[in-house]
Amino acid sequence: MPRAELHYALALDREIYEASRIDPSLLDPVVRVEDGLPGMARPIAVLRDYQGPQGTYIEQFVLRDRRGRERASSPPRRIELEGQMAQDRFVSTLRDVVIENPDEHTLTFSVDGREVGSIPVFIEASSGGDLRLAAEETFKKAVKKGTILWLTVPQPDGSHHEQPVWFVFDGGKVYVVSGPTEQNVPHLADADEVEITARSKDVRSRVSRVPAAVRVIAPEDPTYMRIVETALPKRLNLTDPNEAADRWKANCALVELTPRFRDEEERAPAARAPAAAAAAPAAAPVAKEAAPAGGGQAEQKDAHIEPEIDKEVFDRLIAEGKSERVARAKAKAAFVRKEKQRIGTGGSTPS
Repeated sequence: MPRAELHYALALDREIYEASRIDPSLLDPVVRVEDGLPGMARPIAVLRDYQGPQGTYIEQFVLRDRRGRERASSPPRRIELEGQMAQDRFVSTLRDVVIENPDEHTLTFSVDGREVGSIPVFIEASSGGDLRLAAEETFKKAVKKGTILWLTVPQPDGSHHEQPVWFVFDGGKVYVVSGPTEQNVPHLADADEVEITARSKDVRSRVSRVPAAVRVIAPEDPTYMRIVETALPKRLNLTDPNEAADRWKANCALVELTPRFRDEEERAPAARAPAAAAAAPAAAPVAKEAAPAGGGQAEQKDAHIEPEIDKEVFDRLIAEGKSERVARAKAKAAFVRKEKQRIGTGGSTPS
């Protein structure tokens, strides 16, 4: 009977996995328990690559501790393989896993009732101080590689407004120009604290989220002109490059956001082991989600295509000062055009 073979597998903290999609150096194959042992592990991403004859298979994996006691297991899932010439990647998330000791655990994979491989799972029981430093390092890396951030700003009616913004990152602080003639973030200048979110390239997955103190920089402050001079080239396609600084001064506020990395905040860890980046394949297969066995067709969902927007176009339009609604609409249109071109030419799915 046809057999599927396990070619690669990894179990790690879900936020580390998301962070590594922005910066591979952040990949650190550990499962994190933040509140001491025994304790609840943070969500665990389970990646695995299979290769085998085209068809449908039933897959399951089980996490066991050093003594062989089962700590978690996936339900039997239907996976669809494309054929011997392809490697198919699947990504699932384990939640509510209780870890009792820091010893190395084992994750065992079975396909059609046959064991196809096992991998070690490394446990990290983090301390508060280390977590704060890790959160800060991850935030800095994500911000340096990104062109936009998302701000969540409290509103007078008690609601919260979320909006993508272009920004300047300087000295560990984020600076945003906001006003009627630029990207207007409602009540940003009036807030005491906002939340900054850095997202991965698919726009949906959060990599780092931190609270930040708000301060409006007065035009007479020496910091003001220094940041404005840095901001001008970051604002793409300015129609008034020679007058923009005066326009910002007259109509906008320059807002300084100082991140505060508190122990109780959700965070992704920084890179620890340089060799960990080598654990990821140079050319990763397209990630899919497996469907539970028992009725219905196996779901084949491309994790990179699901958002259906062109991230590069979206970021560029935000940096040009377009509203999120306009940027998202045009980015979706760009995505559709690329997909039609790909299908028409028989090209491979972009990642």
